[in-house]
Amino acid sequence: HIAALDLTYDLTTAWSIGGKYAYRLGEVSLDRQQREFFENAARLGVLRANWRFREDWESLAEARMLTLPDVSQRRRGALGAIYRYIGKNLKVGVGYNFTDFSDDLTDLRYNHKGVFFNLIGTK
Repeated sequence: HIAALDLTYDLTTAWSIGGKYAYRLGEVSLDRQQREFFENAARLGVLRANWRFREDWESLAEARMLTLPDVSQRRRGALGAIYRYIGKNLKVGVGYNFTDFSDDLTDLRYNHKGVFFNLIGTK
């Protein structure tokens, strides 16, 4: 089970701040044959700032922290991106994830560090 809350507030026409909090409650087994399940909770916190500059450009900076209480582990990092608006309802961007984890708490792999491309549309 995953619950998430993601909020953004426009400070001005150029600046927005926001954040995300997500919690995963679940169990996982390391072996399919001998199914010994153990707790696998996780908490994700993200602080975000967006800056709109020029007419059709936007930048994004995030500070992220993933907490895994069952294994007493905490991972921290950052993410940055730049976007170009294509029309009113579409933006295309490229960025870099300085962390090795995803903000998708269903993804248990730690291989997300690096460059990413993003396409975002709104209605």
